[in-house]
Amino acid sequence: MAYLSKQIFIKEKTINNNQSLYKNKNLVTILLATTLRGYNLGFLGVFLGIYLYYLGLSNLQFGIALSCFTLSGAISNLFVYFFKNILSRKISLIIMTLSATISGIMLMYTDNYYMILIAAIFSIGSITGGDRTGISSIEIPIISKLVEPKNQTYAYSVYNFLPMISKIIGTSILIIIPVLRSITSLQTKSIYFILLTIYTLINTIQTSTYIFLNKEIESINYEKAKIISTSGSDSKLILIITSLFAIDSFGGGFIARSFISFWLIKSFSLNEGILSIIFILAQILNGISLILAPKIAKKIGILNTMILSQIIANSIIVVAALSTNWIIASILYLIKEAFNDLDIPTRQAFMMNIVSEQNQTQMASISNLGRTGAHTFSPGVAGYVSSIFGINLSLVFGGAIKIIYALILLRFKSITFKKYN
Repeated sequence: MAYLSKQIFIKEKTINNNQSLYKNKNLVTILLATTLRGYNLGFLGVFLGIYLYYLGLSNLQFGIALSCFTLSGAISNLFVYFFKNILSRKISLIIMTLSATISGIMLMYTDNYYMILIAAIFSIGSITGGDRTGISSIEIPIISKLVEPKNQTYAYSVYNFLPMISKIIGTSILIIIPVLRSITSLQTKSIYFILLTIYTLINTIQTSTYIFLNKEIESINYEKAKIISTSGSDSKLILIITSLFAIDSFGGGFIARSFISFWLIKSFSLNEGILSIIFILAQILNGISLILAPKIAKKIGILNTMILSQIIANSIIVVAALSTNWIIASILYLIKEAFNDLDIPTRQAFMMNIVSEQNQTQMASISNLGRTGAHTFSPGVAGYVSSIFGINLSLVFGGAIKIIYALILLRFKSITFKKYN
């Protein structure tokens, strides 16, 4: 279709082979920053369910709190969208990580529910363990700018794999909670304070990392860019992608990692150590899927990888939600996680290659805004549904919505995205 056409720009200093990825200072800085952020995402994604359960919140209060954490991601994407031509990418990244640091300090010193909601809005966080914030909305087009299209799926796999390793560490640290309780006189509240202090320090270090970025990462000067060919409009395509991803993300809010930890601890009375082991294994499987994603996409296609992985993963979570045995439920959840992240690097490469370069930040920020916007409301809805029908049925609804998204994407594949089948 006409609007699938894209402007092609001559770009300077692009990385044209996989071995050169680690020789570019800016790319290494981005990879270091996202690795640091991965620890906090892995920690927060599981810790929130444990911490909010510890505070004695109802299902509805829990859902509202998660919505506020997700709202911070939506706000950060709005910030990126409206200030993309005013603030440099470097300054925007520093501002957002400073906001996350402020949130960490607030969480350290309060257990008041309403103060936690305020801290959540500043968190630039995620309840999924993944990154849908304005930070990734800037980093994704930076990678596209620095790396040749033929190497981008590999680059995005590395970009997602490194924080996956640090997410495992972030989740693993939760194992020390029951250990410290048993071998020291520390109270649970004191242990949580220590963990939140580490979380806040890592946010501070990430902020410092972005200082080393240079002008190469900034948006291309389009007045000076040499245009080889021009046709079509990206706006319609961005709208379609954003709408589809919003459906996917709305369903994801029902089965976010924080909700899964809340479900397991409330339904099966699991302690933090067992939960940590489950989520460590889940993240190892996520990491393996990120490695395999480029190879699978090469064989069956980017869109086919996105569609099949989501149908399989979310069919499994529906079955897991109906289980009454924690071992069976946990095993099914782990199988689901083995498929779940196959669509992450493929989706990122897909988004960046179907629009012109000047619209890549817009594509990333608006699509992320659609995802985080829908995700903002879904935990609250999920909390309400679970308060009436039970948390198990809430998980079933989430899996069903994500399957519907995949089926809609399958329908669009043969029409709108024919070029990328």
